[in-house]
Amino acid sequence: MTVVRVQDSLEYLSETTQRAIMVEQTNRFGLADDQDLSTRLQDPYFLERVWDQSSEIEREVMKRFVIASTRGFFSKRSWERMVSSDQRHMAVGLTRLRRLGIIMTVRKMWSEIGYLMPQEIREQITAYLLPEPSRAFVSLSKTLPYYITAGRGIHLDLFGLLLFIRDNQVSVTQKGTIHRRMSLRIAAVLSLSDEHCTGLTLPPLDQEEREGLALTVALDLAMRLGLIHIENKVLSIRPQEVRRWMAQSPPDRWLQIYECVVQQYLSHGDWWEAFALLMRKVPLDRWSSLEEQLRMLEEAGFTLPTDADKLIVEKWLHLLTGMGWIQLGIDGEERLFWRWNSLPHLTAEEGWFVDPAGAITIPPLVPLLHVWEISRFCTLHFDGPLIRGEVQAKEIQLFLASGRTEEQVIEMLSSACAHPLPEALVESIHHWAKTARQIQIEPYYRVRTAHSGFIEEWKEIPDFQPFLSQIISPTDFLISLPQESQLVALLREYGYEPQVLARTIDSLAPTDNKIEEKAPVGWFVVERPWDGYAVENTFPDPQEGMKELASLPKMWTQHFQSYHPQSLRDLLKRASELQLEVELQQAGNDKLRGLPTEVRVEMGYWTVTLAQESGKARYRLDEIARVRIVVPDYLYDGI
Repeated sequence: MTVVRVQDSLEYLSETTQRAIMVEQTNRFGLADDQDLSTRLQDPYFLERVWDQSSEIEREVMKRFVIASTRGFFSKRSWERMVSSDQRHMAVGLTRLRRLGIIMTVRKMWSEIGYLMPQEIREQITAYLLPEPSRAFVSLSKTLPYYITAGRGIHLDLFGLLLFIRDNQVSVTQKGTIHRRMSLRIAAVLSLSDEHCTGLTLPPLDQEEREGLALTVALDLAMRLGLIHIENKVLSIRPQEVRRWMAQSPPDRWLQIYECVVQQYLSHGDWWEAFALLMRKVPLDRWSSLEEQLRMLEEAGFTLPTDADKLIVEKWLHLLTGMGWIQLGIDGEERLFWRWNSLPHLTAEEGWFVDPAGAITIPPLVPLLHVWEISRFCTLHFDGPLIRGEVQAKEIQLFLASGRTEEQVIEMLSSACAHPLPEALVESIHHWAKTARQIQIEPYYRVRTAHSGFIEEWKEIPDFQPFLSQIISPTDFLISLPQESQLVALLREYGYEPQVLARTIDSLAPTDNKIEEKAPVGWFVVERPWDGYAVENTFPDPQEGMKELASLPKMWTQHFQSYHPQSLRDLLKRASELQLEVELQQAGNDKLRGLPTEVRVEMGYWTVTLAQESGKARYRLDEIARVRIVVPDYLYDGI
């Protein structure tokens, strides 16, 4: 189980359970909308209503899932250990939030239980806790230096990786690795470096060699995006998925990669995800102070280590820098600042420029799919965010030898060109094509008839004339590949039933339309605390975790009265066990309220120690006139 979203969790719940949650929400908040459960749980207005109208204890439970959980997950054991000092009350808040769908119950196959708050809900509640993001914004008069060079953009790194895998045979060993010599060749096409990735130490990356780690990350991302897979121990691209990915708008493509990076490489723990969310609140190209943002996390209740600034830089910001997403800078006082790079978020719109010699300059915003198409006959080189191409005779002729035409080459070059193609280049392409056609090998179908009478008869029928241009014997003739289906249909129309033998040229057809196998999960699997858990289809009883409270005699909680000495001792001991306050009054004195912490005999008298706001005090039981157990309203409602 990766990071769980609302829709992911609801897929495990039956319609009955979902309806029960909806009824609970309606009863609590008086809702009268027509939203389904998934929409409602992702609606900021609904979640704000939940936050505002929740009891103090429910709000405290939500805070714990934000500031102390691992991506919103607690095992039951770790939860109970954390709230041990206030377990009765927190259990009530947890149960009520589970009944609202704010927290989901998860379970392992061997019955170990956990609790999980879906990502969208967690992000919204985190936003309620964090200060205004603009507090960390700064204005800098100049661009600050930093000792690590930023990458050109992970989308261009992945593009280069896909090109290399498409054009080279990359073998994978039995151990699931790539031979060192080939790894060095592939790594040369990446701008993401090992220096950017050195802080990645989540298991199993903590066991990986630091050398070559950037390539490991790039391969893992390509697999998780479904762009490559391993087939017969060789890395292969998945053409249909590659085209779909390249056809995405840059903002959509960035968001897809970013979410994958956060899920896979962001360190686990409480404050890491909150920092990533705080980053998302920062506008593009706006400098932010890292020091101030970490201070904001502490004010929101997060516990940060003393070296949090060093950790966040090495384990996260360097990686984002290597992916070309952010720019880092340090001022003269060694304070670190960062800002988002706007380029990966801008809409693709620019065209490339071609000179008469065939040199192509491709700006950053040219659609990747157009660049991918011309890469089949154009050598590409990366120059920062720019791509430079070169149209040469050899590549053009190899492309034409695969069955393409010079018209297709010219059309592809013109499709995203910012100006008409230079006539000199068009003439060169025609000349190269003419040279390439001096020797041609083309695939054809051979049509064989039982005797020569068929062909002689068809020569007299106009419908058959287009198919008889290449007669090679009295009984045989050739047709081009596109003519095959037309001829079969024509023969059947005239009453013949041709025998179409098994095709041997299917491998020549484009593979994009083939049904492709599902992409592997990734190059490696990051170990997560919640692995093995799945959302359980359950709607908890309102008294779950409160059975002992429900078993209290109503008289003890609803009546302020006197008791027999033995009953009084039992009442106070039970209140102490359940960590419930009591209200008591001595004869002629005012009422007192506190938590009984100890009931014992002292110097022949039974006494109770009461923890109050002013401190602890001891009272003799025989001096207590009236008493009752105080059950807070938020607990009593469920009994």
